[in-house]
Amino acid sequence: MIRIGIEVSRRNLRCDLLVHPGRYFFILLADSRASLCIRTCDSQGENIQAHIIDGFSLTENGNLYSVFEDGINDAILELHDWKMHSCEGDEYPLSPHLVLIISRMPDLVDWIVSSILSDGKNLVIYSVDS
Repeated sequence: MIRIGIEVSRRNLRCDLLVHPGRYFFILLADSRASLCIRTCDSQGENIQAHIIDGFSLTENGNLYSVFEDGINDAILELHDWKMHSCEGDEYPLSPHLVLIISRMPDLVDWIVSSILSDGKNLVIYSVDS
């Protein structure tokens, strides 16, 4: 395995996350539940962890719902038929709809950069094998 580390400013990372969310986010299917995720590692490229990312909004009756749920479910159905997934078979790339949603959520990206990428955690670029 070849490890390549690229240093980038928080501002540039924020911009890249908003412009190219498909490089960092992916859909993880585990225990019959699909979730939007990113992956982090330590400075040596080890201790790789997947982090579930979600955003909630209130419905008219006061209940919370995931703003990503419809896009995730649609992507899983569509991409599963195309056999587009990772070697593990449980990871899927983002649908164009999810890319659009994430690119319109700068506050979510700010939270990821400031909260998840702390304590020596580094963002892992997601790659998919067709």
